[in-house]
Amino acid sequence: MDDDDFLRIQRELRSRLFEGSAAIRWRPGRELAAQLLLYLDDVAACWRLTTEWLRDTLDADRVDGGYGGFLGRNGEGRSYVVMAEARRSSMALPSVLGIRFDAADPSIRNVWTDPGVSPIADISQARSFSADMRGALQALGTSAKLAMPLRDGSRPVGLLCADWHLRAPSWDAQACEQMSILARHVLGPLFAAAERIAHERADAIDDLPGREAWELVVPGAPQGGAGNLPADDLSLLTPAELKVARLVARGLSYKEVARQLDRSLSTVDHQLRRIREKLGARSTARLVRLLAAHSNELGGA
Repeated sequence: MDDDDFLRIQRELRSRLFEGSAAIRWRPGRELAAQLLLYLDDVAACWRLTTEWLRDTLDADRVDGGYGGFLGRNGEGRSYVVMAEARRSSMALPSVLGIRFDAADPSIRNVWTDPGVSPIADISQARSFSADMRGALQALGTSAKLAMPLRDGSRPVGLLCADWHLRAPSWDAQACEQMSILARHVLGPLFAAAERIAHERADAIDDLPGREAWELVVPGAPQGGAGNLPADDLSLLTPAELKVARLVARGLSYKEVARQLDRSLSTVDHQLRRIREKLGARSTARLVRLLAAHSNELGGA
């Protein structure tokens, strides 16, 4: 997939999500969708941003997300593997990153029977879950849970799960409805597109839980790691690009960069792509590490 194809997919999704009668109206959801569109070619970043957003939005103790968790048309299972998680810093719940859950487990299959989100106020009393799954979740510190199946149309894509440790949240019907709409009409299509882009840009995906940043590397392509970037490569950047690079190196998000420089998100997106091209970074995650390693040069540029 070349950049033109990527930009076409990005434009189509932007039109689908933000224009016309079917556009998402919920402001927090719109803001998340806008940010994910900018990271659409970085699967790891998309999952990370979404789990962090969901943790903060739902005030959850732990949120995890990843592809899979469903049975195919022929009955073959695609296990749910946790690709990203966000945990409340004040709640020392164990990590679930990299854990694989069998898609054939009745507990997970029951999640897909609900067209919306599945709130479970008390895991210990959840008869829709198998005894084994209840025990596994309780061992991971889960008392209450909200499961969000992600679909692209009728095609299943993956799961997002929010967990609470000591208390069941006060379920808000309107919030659950907004989450259902977000899962069906926004997150499902976005993550389906991100997965498709990743597959088309890589000869193969290294499906190993815990791999650093879950980056998808295109074999033979320049990787632009921090260890092989000569300092004078920064001279390839324009003054405007250097301003963006300085802020990215400090860990600012696209939205924060745009706000500080008084530029649109699309302008920042374009400039970050140009910076990645010039410095040979194949993903935003690699670019951030690369720039951070050269913060001294950027500071004086």
